Amino acid sequence: MAISMDLSRANALRFWHFTRRTGIQEAVVVVIAFLVYFFIRGAVVDRAGEALSNGLDLIELERALGFYWEFEWQSWIIDEYWAVRAMNWVYFWGHMPLVIVLAVFLWVWHRSTYGLMRTAFLASGAIGVVIYALYPVAPPRLVPFAGYIDTMAVLDRVGYQAQEAQAFVNPYAAVPSLHFGWSMLLGGAFAWVGRHHAWIVFGGVMWPVLMFFSIVVTANHFIIDAVYGAIVSLAGLAIAEAMRRAQPGALRLLRAAIARFLPALAPG
Repeated sequence: MAISMDLSRANALRFWHFTRRTGIQEAVVVVIAFLVYFFIRGAVVDRAGEALSNGLDLIELERALGFYWEFEWQSWIIDEYWAVRAMNWVYFWGHMPLVIVLAVFLWVWHRSTYGLMRTAFLASGAIGVVIYALYPVAPPRLVPFAGYIDTMAVLDRVGYQAQEAQAFVNPYAAVPSLHFGWSMLLGGAFAWVGRHHAWIVFGGVMWPVLMFFSIVVTANHFIIDAVYGAIVSLAGLAIAEAMRRAQPGALRLLRAAIARFLPALAPG
């Protein structure tokens, strides 16, 4: 009986180390975290009146500040089919799909940077969810009589259908724009790990610029949404860095506790 229990505990411990070494644990935790993020983000969808009022307030704020340029920018490209399709492509494929690519790339080749960026994304996502719940805002494409064209709906059915998935998408989660904020983190991460190659640094710097124009000309965000998105994402990065500085001792204690606790769960 004792031998059987020892073997079970040893197998459980080996499985724990295997899943940790191969990234299975990390993948499960991150996937669950993002599912929770999208579920909570998509749960607050029944406040259209409040969201519209807040959207109109943002238009007035931008006018007062002198940079209500969204409609003019969209009018520049709306007759250029290739440009609209390109901006749609950046908006859809340059968000979560690119986040996944970055995560895999950093996990395999730049593990320390991966840990920092993972925490930055999760922290900024948590902040964003709270703001979405407290301050729903209609994007330009959903503001009546403002004159915007929903380019995703008109020219990109795949992206539009994904964007309208009721279970996980909140159409009134415009502030902050994590499309832009996370593009800053993506670009910054690529520029940092490729800092010895000028073309990688250039790409990392230009990516958030491209995403900024994409979120505006597709009528998914106001300009000021991007400002808030940048603030939230930088706050997430600051939290991640603070946690990394405080982490080594606490993490060693946590891992030791888990290593002791997990075998005790194995059946005897």
